[in-house]
Amino acid sequence: MSRSAWRRPVRISEALSAAFRRLGLEERIRQHEIWRVWTSVVGPQIAQHAQPHGIWQGRLIVHVSDSVWLHHLSMMKHRLIPALNEKLQISVVREMILRIGEIPVLSPPPPASPGADLVSPADPAQTARIEALLAPLGDAPFRDALRRLLLRSSSRSADESSR
Repeated sequence: MSRSAWRRPVRISEALSAAFRRLGLEERIRQHEIWRVWTSVVGPQIAQHAQPHGIWQGRLIVHVSDSVWLHHLSMMKHRLIPALNEKLQISVVREMILRIGEIPVLSPPPPASPGADLVSPADPAQTARIEALLAPLGDAPFRDALRRLLLRSSSRSADESSR
């Protein structure tokens, strides 16, 4: 390929936007932003009992945990639909359909009993290697969970080799 046939480099965001437009997926992607903004629009208490399940032709299907929440949200529909569209900065939702259904768990599991995950390997050098391995990770909860897993694994390996 000659140099004259090369295209100029473009930003990945521009390339993806163009590809989504060509494929007709731009509107579907905007519609799925509802899952991202839902909790900020309805609040954490409602979000624990009601979650978007799907969207089709402007109809947002929301699963609620029981009939009490179904009734509560049916009274709030007239405020929720404009609030969602405002947050999305585009009119995506024109109708909200409420159904009793499964709600995914949003809150993290309760912490284990104190000291349950505190396992220290017998070898301090192994601890230093684990810390060096985890140093580049930025996500603190993920890093801490991985640290506990590696320390537990290292401790079990040490226990099994001493047998």
